[in-house]
Amino acid sequence: MEHQLRRAAAGLPVAAILAATAACGRPAPTPARSDSTVAVAPPARADSAVVAPLTVRVLDVGQGDATLITNGESRVLVDGGPSAERMGELLDSLHLNDSTIDVVVLTHPHADHLAGLRELFRTQRRIRVRFFFENRDPSPGTMLARLRDSVNARARRGELVIRDTDDPCGDGRPVCTITLRGGARLHVMRPDPHGDDANERSTPLKLVGPDSASFTMWLAGDAEREATAWFDSTDYDVRPGMDVDVLKADHHGSCNGTTSRYLQLTTPRWVIASLAARNEYGHMHAQTKAMLRAAGVPWYRTDRNGTVTITSPGTPGGGFTITPSRGESSADGRSDRRSTQDECSG
Repeated sequence: MEHQLRRAAAGLPVAAILAATAACGRPAPTPARSDSTVAVAPPARADSAVVAPLTVRVLDVGQGDATLITNGESRVLVDGGPSAERMGELLDSLHLNDSTIDVVVLTHPHADHLAGLRELFRTQRRIRVRFFFENRDPSPGTMLARLRDSVNARARRGELVIRDTDDPCGDGRPVCTITLRGGARLHVMRPDPHGDDANERSTPLKLVGPDSASFTMWLAGDAEREATAWFDSTDYDVRPGMDVDVLKADHHGSCNGTTSRYLQLTTPRWVIASLAARNEYGHMHAQTKAMLRAAGVPWYRTDRNGTVTITSPGTPGGGFTITPSRGESSADGRSDRRSTQDECSG
C-alpha cells in the first residue's frame, strides 16, 4: 500500500539550502540566532547547490529503534537497534559496507538503541563514521562501554568527531543544524538537562527535507512525558519548530511517550512506531492508539509493516510518499494492551 501526500504549493516557502561552509563547533556569526550549523558536504557555490531526493527508512529491528536517512551522498543513522546481528544483515542488504555514514546519533544509552551500532565499527565492514552524537552520560553498561571504546579509538586517530548532545555543536547553543549534501537539514537538539533517567534524556531531532513544505519529521528516542513537557517549555516549538508531517513514536508506541499536548505540538499526519511483534511491554499501548484515532492520525508499525520507507523528491510541492514493506495502516498487534501505568491512566 502506498500513500502519496502533497501540500498545496501556493504560498508555502521553499527551504533554503544552507551554505555548506560552517565547521562543527564554530560559533554562529549572528549572535541572535539560537542554533549553529555543521556541514557534511564541502563548500558549494551558490549557483551549484544540489537538491536531491530524501529517503528515510524506519528499519525493522525488533524491539528497538534504528532509522536510516539518505539525501544525496549523505547518510545519517539514528540509533542501531537491539541486535548487532540484525544490524549486520541490514548493512549488507542496504549495501553500506565500504561506505561513509556522515552522522550517527545515539538518542540515549539503552541496549535496544545502541547494540546494533557496534556493528558499524567492525573492521571488516570498512565503514567510515564522520560524526558521532550522544549525551555522554555515565552508564555502567558494558555494551555502551565497548561502543564508546570503538568511537573513542577512531576519534584519537582523527577519523571521527564526537559531539555531546548537551552541547551539540560545541559552542553552547541548544540546536545544531546539520546540512546534508542533498539540501536536507537535521536539527540536533539538546535533551532535557534535568531528565532523571535515560529515557527522559533522549535527544530530540527534527529532519527537514530539501523543500521544507514537502516533508518534515520529529524523532525523540524514548522520550517520555517529563521530557516532552520540557520540549514544550523550551522554544523548540519555534526554533526549529515541532510541527511536522511524520512523528516517529516515542518509546515504541508506549503511552508514556504520547500525550494530547505532544500531538498538538507535532501535528503529525502520520506516526511510525518501531517495535517487536511479541514484546513484554504491551506496545503499542491501547491509550496511544486511542489518542491517535481521536486525533485522526494513522500509523504504521514495524512489527506489522516491516521497514517503513518515506521518500520526498525535494522539489517544491513534491510532497512525500510513505510505503510499508507489507500490511495495512493503523493495525493492532499481538502484544498490544492497555497500560496500567499511573501516568497513562488519564
